[in-house]
Amino acid sequence: MQQQDTALLHECLARVGINLPAFLKDKQKRGLGKAETVLALLSHQKFQMNPTVAVRNEAAWKGRVRSALEANREIEIVYPQFCVIPNAPKRYTNMGFSAGEDCTIELIKLINSQVKEIYPPGIRVHAIADAALYGSAFNTHQTEIDAYFESVEHRIHALGAEDCVSLHDYAELLRTKCHPDYQVAYYEIGHQVWKGEYETLLPNTDLGTLRRSVRASVNTRRLQLSHKDHLQLFGPISMRNAAHPYHDLIETMTDIAFKELITIRLACGAIDIASRLWPQALRATCHKGPKNGRWPLGLKPYPEYYGTCKLLPYHGMPLIDKDEQGKPRLEIMPEVLLRGRDDLVRITSDGMDEVWAYVGAELDSELGAFDCDRFQGMRQA
Repeated sequence: MQQQDTALLHECLARVGINLPAFLKDKQKRGLGKAETVLALLSHQKFQMNPTVAVRNEAAWKGRVRSALEANREIEIVYPQFCVIPNAPKRYTNMGFSAGEDCTIELIKLINSQVKEIYPPGIRVHAIADAALYGSAFNTHQTEIDAYFESVEHRIHALGAEDCVSLHDYAELLRTKCHPDYQVAYYEIGHQVWKGEYETLLPNTDLGTLRRSVRASVNTRRLQLSHKDHLQLFGPISMRNAAHPYHDLIETMTDIAFKELITIRLACGAIDIASRLWPQALRATCHKGPKNGRWPLGLKPYPEYYGTCKLLPYHGMPLIDKDEQGKPRLEIMPEVLLRGRDDLVRITSDGMDEVWAYVGAELDSELGAFDCDRFQGMRQA
């Protein structure tokens, strides 16, 4: 990466930095011990989006942080994260990392550095990549899954995050550590889902929203659609065309993917891999709400998540532009809404089709003088 690009990403992360002296002074006034203070830091609203008090009051998290401190070992956190999505409107050509994945890794590094100011062993995040897990739902080819996993693994090393991030393959863990329990649960639950009973299986879920999310994740790359096609099938509602030749096919693909995703999600919930493989770890999630009867850390993958936008890094492409105060801000948007804009510079990581980020042209010009074809709007990071 260009040094300026790395610096730009760090500027986007600056907004979640905590004033540690003030934070520690406040906790000291409240009479909190070290374990409670560390948990308060991990559950800080700048880092996660679940109810702060609910997370801090979880007896399991209190006990596990305290046990880690007593043994002087890293505080383990299990965090399902990183999934390649082959839906072309979200990511036209990328099979590997973008600035979104980089931001997630750098944010974990930032949290670790702040925890180490209080507790030197720091944290160890077990990032469980679920690209292969959901491959059967989204029709993701194994070559893309492997390429994505390897690229994220490479970025963890390249960004110097090996001391706080370990990457695992969710599907491989289920195969090697949870067999045959997962397979039994998958087919038992799948039988109910395919009979049409999923509404009773997900009583507190907005199924309409979930289906829309699934529809925007199915593999459309094989269809070789044009930018106009993508806008008519996946763009803003005002641009949708239900008479498009591929509309019915995508609806059928969505119906199958929807049932498969529900089956996988519920089977994984039944297995509870975090408790099974890392019984002393805290559970983190990138979704709001409780998991397996507890309030987990709702760990943000980037600062603006559940702020100005709600897409996960791999459900779109990063847009880095100035906010209302003129400071750099990273957001995630479907690439179909970015590729045609002439006010953005497309930055690639390989000089070809692997896009690192889209950057506002004005902001990009402030980074330095680059060899960039403005008409193409592309340069290599």
